[in-house]
Amino acid sequence: MLKELEGLALGIVFKSGPCTAYTVRQLLKNSPSSHWRGSAGSIYPLLERLEALALIEAREDPHDGRARRLLSVTKEGRKALKAWVKGGAEPDIIAQVFDPVRTRVFFMDALTPKERARVAANMLTALESFLMLSRDQIDGRRNELSPLGRLGALGAVMTNEARVAFMKEVVAALQDPD
Repeated sequence: MLKELEGLALGIVFKSGPCTAYTVRQLLKNSPSSHWRGSAGSIYPLLERLEALALIEAREDPHDGRARRLLSVTKEGRKALKAWVKGGAEPDIIAQVFDPVRTRVFFMDALTPKERARVAANMLTALESFLMLSRDQIDGRRNELSPLGRLGALGAVMTNEARVAFMKEVVAALQDPD
């Protein structure tokens, strides 16, 4: 079974292919989610592993004088991608609800009451800004997104809406610490 970043990279090649490794890296780099921002030091070796596993193949771009390699998903790669997508209902995948903001709230008792209120307010402001960015990205790419791409982006927006609602609860609970 593919790891999450492997499945994501394979999916990008599937949806964007044939494409270059640089294209995959740029799509991850420009993602509003820092969770998927792959560094060059992790993405290029990951794509090489996928190629070594015969899940993607590379061929020289005949229209490019720089020996650029175009990546495409192989038949085996498509099978692996399908298995990865179908595994989305597995308990270990469903249970992944990593949220570093929520984790920090859990440990806010390390702060003074005034610090808690100030940090929570700053987190709420940042989350609201990120929610606006996420919404703007959907609106700005409305014509580019496939129906499933739009639903994926909508899921990110709805997740961020829930994070904002949670942080509003935190801020309200921490109001007026004096």
